[in-house]
Amino acid sequence: MKSIAFGTLKGGTGKTTSCFNLAGALALDPNNKILLIDGDPQCNLTNDIGIDCSDMERNNIRTIFDNKKIEPSELIMHGMIEQLPNIDIIPSNILLIKTEMQLVSIAGREKLLANYFERNKDYFSQYTHIIFDTNPNLGVINQNIFYFVNSIILVSDVSLNAIQGAELFTFLWEENIEDLGITNNIKALIINNFDKRINLAKDLQDYYLSEAEFKDILVEIPIPSSVAMKDTSISHLPLVILQPHHQVTTAIKRVVKDLIIREVF
Repeated sequence: MKSIAFGTLKGGTGKTTSCFNLAGALALDPNNKILLIDGDPQCNLTNDIGIDCSDMERNNIRTIFDNKKIEPSELIMHGMIEQLPNIDIIPSNILLIKTEMQLVSIAGREKLLANYFERNKDYFSQYTHIIFDTNPNLGVINQNIFYFVNSIILVSDVSLNAIQGAELFTFLWEENIEDLGITNNIKALIINNFDKRINLAKDLQDYYLSEAEFKDILVEIPIPSSVAMKDTSISHLPLVILQPHHQVTTAIKRVVKDLIIREVF
C-alpha cells in the first residue's frame, strides 16, 4: 500500500483537481484499488466526486479524530464513480475546522491519524493507494496527514506566488520533520495550469530545475491549462472518463506514469 498526499501553501493551484484526475487515471488499471480521503474542510474533493458535504450526519474524516474506535467500513463510501468502481472515498465536512481547534492541546496530536491507520492496517491493506487531498496550510490536520503518508506531492501553478508557496512549504515541513523524527517525504512537484504561451511558464520550469530542493522531485511533464479540467468538478468524473482523448488526459497519464516510475504511485 502506498500513501500519498497532495499539498501546497498557495490556494488556486488546481491541487484538488489534479488529485482527482490523477487518481482517476491511476484507477484505469483494475489492479489498483484506491481510497481517496478529503482532508480539506472546504470539501472540494468530496464535491468533485459528487457527494453533498452539507450532510452533517454522515461519517467523514473528522469522525476518525472524534471517535478513534470507529470501524473503517463505517467511514468509507463506495461506487461514487460507476466507470471506476475501484475508487472509494472518505469524505470531508466543514466542521473539520472545529476539530482542528480541538486538537491543538492534545499530546501527540500529529500522530493521531497514523495511529488510527496502524490499528486498522488489516482493513486498509486492501487498498493499493490511499490518496489525501489537503488545504493550503500546515495546521494540525494536515500535519497528521503529512506525517502518515509515504509521499507528499506539491502542486504549483504558473505564478511567482506558487514558487514562494512551494519554497515555504518545503522549509516549514523540513523544520517539522526534525521534531517528528521522520525523513523528508516530499517526493514530487507537479506544475499545473501550464500555458506554454506565457513566458513565465518556461521560466518557472527552468527555475525549479535549477534549485537543489526541487530539481530531483520536479515532474517535467506539466499539466496544461484547460477549461476541460474545470468540467470534471461539474460532471463528477475525471477527465480520463469524461474526455479520454483530450490532450490534458494524455498529459495526466504521462504524469501518472512518471509518478509510478518514481515509486510515488
